[in-house]
Amino acid sequence: MKTKFGSFASLLFLAAVGVLVVAGCGGGSSTSGGGGDFVAGAEAACTTANQKIAALGTPQQEEVTAYLEETEAVIETLHKEVAALDASGAAEAAYVEGLAEAVPILTQMGNAARSENFDAVRELSAGLVEIRLGELAEGAKLKTCAEVPVSKS
Repeated sequence: MKTKFGSFASLLFLAAVGVLVVAGCGGGSSTSGGGGDFVAGAEAACTTANQKIAALGTPQQEEVTAYLEETEAVIETLHKEVAALDASGAAEAAYVEGLAEAVPILTQMGNAARSENFDAVRELSAGLVEIRLGELAEGAKLKTCAEVPVSKS
């Protein structure tokens, strides 16, 4: 299982990178009329999310389930905070929708990890990549959202 997990850990990290692109938010200016409040609020929410994700580090085998659960909670909170803002532009709304799509995928990944079904976790991580949250963030002029938090460990 250690060998299997070694490749899983690196894939999980890459999946987390995709998710973490979700976690960054903020910066830039909006192309829509009232987007300044959205950008400022998203920047604050995403800065916090980035810090929490970075603090999780890269999980060891016994930490994978907890890592995914914590990541899911951070992204779910981020989604709620960003969704509560006035996403007046189409690009901003697309980013909010992308966050909404990521949460259930993270839930499924956590469930698969609890069952030690790492192949499913890997497959589900592809769904996170398909959301293209970094691109959605860039489209909404959310500079920090397009950045990947750097792990402290």
